[in-house]
Amino acid sequence: MKFSKKNIYTLITAITFLISSTSFAVTFSKDEKARLKQGKSVVQYLPSSGQKGFYGGAGYIVVNAPVEKVWSLIRNWDLYSKMFPHTEYCKIVSKKDGKTLVKMKIGHPVINIHYHAQITEDDSKKTLDFELVSNYPHDLDMLKGYWRLFPQKGGKTLIAYVVSVKAPMGIVSIAGPELAQSAIDALLSIPGDVKAWLRKHP
Repeated sequence: MKFSKKNIYTLITAITFLISSTSFAVTFSKDEKARLKQGKSVVQYLPSSGQKGFYGGAGYIVVNAPVEKVWSLIRNWDLYSKMFPHTEYCKIVSKKDGKTLVKMKIGHPVINIHYHAQITEDDSKKTLDFELVSNYPHDLDMLKGYWRLFPQKGGKTLIAYVVSVKAPMGIVSIAGPELAQSAIDALLSIPGDVKAWLRKHP
């Protein structure tokens, strides 16, 4: 697949945005700040999302739980298939020195996606960086992103979940634009899934 200079630039911009978890900076509009204050989720799409199989953005929500509790929750891989409606399974392949290799299956009414991702933990920043491991079986061309948790007043936590996916055009053609968009929407709703889980399991 050939990329124009414009497509290469937007891809580089997106990847730069994604790997900047250590210097996190985001601007919320007045309406988005109001939504977060009300306990609602905020979604921000990357400008190039939806073009040529590339999808990406960020989802945010404030939950009524301290950072340490949320941090423990998002590192509990056994819970992923229960906590996230579209995750059929998440199995640990190996774990060493703060890095965890997991095998994932994301279920969808039309297509199931399998892949392996390496997760790198940083307890001091409360970040989980994840990236596709291409030398293991996978159905995606690219996957990259991170979780980051920010303590808030009153023992609450702001969850940031940023993800970028490049799907093969064959999958995009089968799924169609509406289904593909619903898939990225489901990914960016993951912070809301965490909040729903915490409500049921305080």
